[in-house]
Amino acid sequence: MSLAAVVKRANAKHLPEDSVALRACVLVAVLAASLATLAQGIGGTWLRLAATVGLAGGFAYSHWARHRPGYLLKAFLALGVLVAFAGFLSTLSGMSAGAINEVQFPLAELFLWVQFFHSLDVPARRDLLFSLLSSLVLMAVAGVLSVSPSLGPNLIVWALASLGALVLAHRSEIRSLPGLSGMAAGGEGAGGGRRRRGAVWPALGVMAAVPLVAGAIFLVAPAAGAGKAVAFPAHLPARLPVPRVGGLANPSLGAGDPASPDGRTSSTGSGVGRTGYFGFSTALDTGVRGRPDNTLVMRVKASRPDFWRGQSFDRWDGRSWSQTDQQAVPVQGFGSIALRGAPEDRKMGILDAGEGFVQTVFVEAGGPNLIFSAYAPTEVYFSDRTLFELSDGTVRTGVQLQEGTVYTVVSRRVAVTEQILRGADGVPVRLSPALHERYTQLPEVPARVRELAAAVTADAPSTYDKVRALEAWMGDNTTYTLDIPRLPAGADAVDQYLFVDRKGFCEQIGSALVVMLRSLGIPARLAVGYTPGERNPFTGLWEVRGSDAHAWAEVWFPEVGWQAFDPTASVPLAGEPFSSAAGAGMVAFVRERLPDVPGWLPRAAGLVVAAAVPLAGATCLGVARARRRRRRAAMSWSERLVERLELAGARRGRSRRDWESAPRYADLLARSVLPDPRLRAVAELVEVEAFSGAPPSEARRLEAERLLDEIEAAHPAPR
Repeated sequence: MSLAAVVKRANAKHLPEDSVALRACVLVAVLAASLATLAQGIGGTWLRLAATVGLAGGFAYSHWARHRPGYLLKAFLALGVLVAFAGFLSTLSGMSAGAINEVQFPLAELFLWVQFFHSLDVPARRDLLFSLLSSLVLMAVAGVLSVSPSLGPNLIVWALASLGALVLAHRSEIRSLPGLSGMAAGGEGAGGGRRRRGAVWPALGVMAAVPLVAGAIFLVAPAAGAGKAVAFPAHLPARLPVPRVGGLANPSLGAGDPASPDGRTSSTGSGVGRTGYFGFSTALDTGVRGRPDNTLVMRVKASRPDFWRGQSFDRWDGRSWSQTDQQAVPVQGFGSIALRGAPEDRKMGILDAGEGFVQTVFVEAGGPNLIFSAYAPTEVYFSDRTLFELSDGTVRTGVQLQEGTVYTVVSRRVAVTEQILRGADGVPVRLSPALHERYTQLPEVPARVRELAAAVTADAPSTYDKVRALEAWMGDNTTYTLDIPRLPAGADAVDQYLFVDRKGFCEQIGSALVVMLRSLGIPARLAVGYTPGERNPFTGLWEVRGSDAHAWAEVWFPEVGWQAFDPTASVPLAGEPFSSAAGAGMVAFVRERLPDVPGWLPRAAGLVVAAAVPLAGATCLGVARARRRRRRAAMSWSERLVERLELAGARRGRSRRDWESAPRYADLLARSVLPDPRLRAVAELVEVEAFSGAPPSEARRLEAERLLDEIEAAHPAPR
């Protein structure tokens, strides 16, 4: 076949599709997918109009003009697609090399424009099915861009509309097939009608099977978020510089914003926003009482949980923590910014030893200008060219991080295990004297604090075992609570927590662990940030709330670096196994969001079900019998005879196939299942009524029924 013939055949005009229901189902699916994509911030006003009102108008016009040739329309559509593609290329030309990841946005816009232009010319079933396939691609695009479960309703609507469209398209295709009229159309009589009605059951079966199969795959499929790429997401809604270059700003602290002229952390919490955590400041006062609420502050896309670290404190005065070195060093890049890293990490080669751990942070509520990530960050994909590093590995931005900000961090993490941490004591490489002094600094510490640390760790052979011993003692002898009394004036916060109150929250617990470790000569510091949050199995993202703001101890291990420890938060070590299935935790996630059920409701529901099941069964049986009686009363004599023939064959293991005519089926039965040549005579009467239109006489009908009785009696069905 020549190329011209192939092209001509591919572009041959198909029969127009007259089914309004099919066209409506495809339109609903396309609109659901388009709205889902637009909801991810795609497109401007004109595209939004085209992808909603324009799509609906296009489908309506296509139905009205389905019988017209439309040559001028096709030329217009081709021109429109070319203009849209030119706009796409223009957008690409204005992008920097570091923004390759953002190609997905103009590409999605181009696809929406193509969908709109295509909607103006969908006269045939094939065109409608192409639109349905395009909606699948759009829904996939929306799924890639979405970071919240808000996509769920669109997905459900799209799935139901797509299933309805496929069923209607199949029925439309069956109706368009050439066939004989009346009984000869391959599915004659009651059998054919029954099979047409039976198409509903496969559709219902598919509706039940697809969620089950998809759910099973979802539970075992690996979670997304661990793959490498050329570039990673980064977005900055507006470039609003912080008040002091390289300084810390945290508007969520209100009057305590360290960027304000008299910025200091308020011990009363006045002016602090719902998500304001007093640890995200230049000092942390353990006497402060007050915690952020459950407002969602960010979503993190990562392959496993970790502490999302913001900064650390190294100088302790008995009540408050501060930072010895506030000198911020600017680092620059274009799209990707390579970080210098803390000097101790560079010296030990830790930044080159670990594996890359990718995290993408989606900011949901404005907060401090800190880059949150697992330790130790080595590369940041950010939409501003300059970041600022502190000597402890803290990374600050030069702009405010508002809602809608997106950045990606690549951290280097040594895959540590308990055995590796225990063996780190034998490594001769240590911190420099200056850094060792910095991270073991203590004021005058009450003697009983030092004595307690020495007694608890007396039998611990390694630094790791000492840390675990102190954590275990605090877990057995103190209580975690947010309801603690104020710290008395002049009191040592650690002594008050360990020997007086015996209760506290993360700031008291972390501070006590760091101080006791330092009293043993072990380098340690207090880190602040967020615990991993809760993983949403439907998005694969960790949802971090204001209440997840946390403080924990970081302990130095040679050739490992700073390792986080916390008695109150269970976060696996980097080398420990972690379930990476996409649906991990789905049952618990859903259960926690279900409303509380009163105790009497399950019993009442059980009684209702127990009474309703027999009643429903009896009702369904009665309805089925009534329908059978009505159907048989409406059937012709030959239809009833064919039904009886089908039943006789099915009882003997040979059901009738959809493509078998009644004479053909009777011939097959006569040769094997019911070996009697008289069976063909019975089938001939069916042909007489089907083709001649003249019903057989009463005598011939009675004779056919008598013959079928004798044949069935001579060849009884197996029990």
